[in-house]
Amino acid sequence: MTEQAQVPAQKKRNWGVKIILILVAVLVAVAAYFILGAILPRWWSDVIAGQIRRDLGASVLVGMFYGFVFTFIPLLVAWQATRKAVSWPWKIAIVLVAVAIATPNLLTAGIVFGSTESAHAGQRTLSVDAGFFTTWTAISAVAAVVVFAAVTILWALWRRRGKQMKVLKQAENHRTRAAKNAEAQAQDTTPSA
Repeated sequence: MTEQAQVPAQKKRNWGVKIILILVAVLVAVAAYFILGAILPRWWSDVIAGQIRRDLGASVLVGMFYGFVFTFIPLLVAWQATRKAVSWPWKIAIVLVAVAIATPNLLTAGIVFGSTESAHAGQRTLSVDAGFFTTWTAISAVAAVVVFAAVTILWALWRRRGKQMKVLKQAENHRTRAAKNAEAQAQDTTPSA
């Protein structure tokens, strides 16, 4: 009986430890969110300002680069998760990788749409040191979505055309085989004179 009494007590302790670990993880995640929310917008705006150095032409080009590349590539990566051959754990991993690749655009969006003091400081830095960066990042991100949609549609049309061509070739092969068989049977049944 003492062995049976020890097992439920041990399970109860395991649940208590699990609950405490989950609470600690949640607290760490919340603290990290607020700490990173206070640090990342200022840091990212300083990085962009350092790359552009108040050059409006560079501001446009850098904004176009970040907006297009860090929208188009994550969409391509995330698109791989739609494949039937990929299992669910891998689909989640692929989407997380796509989000990680999109981090520069997410940081810029955090500055533009953020309401924290750090986001407002980042907005001021970008408006002074990188005048057109946010505008051209947004324009290029929209362009990347449009290009991705066009590529996706063209890819689907190409695959459908390929399937149709395969069906037509199979039908043609069946027709030619049937014609040859009919011709061979006609020759076999004709009386020789």
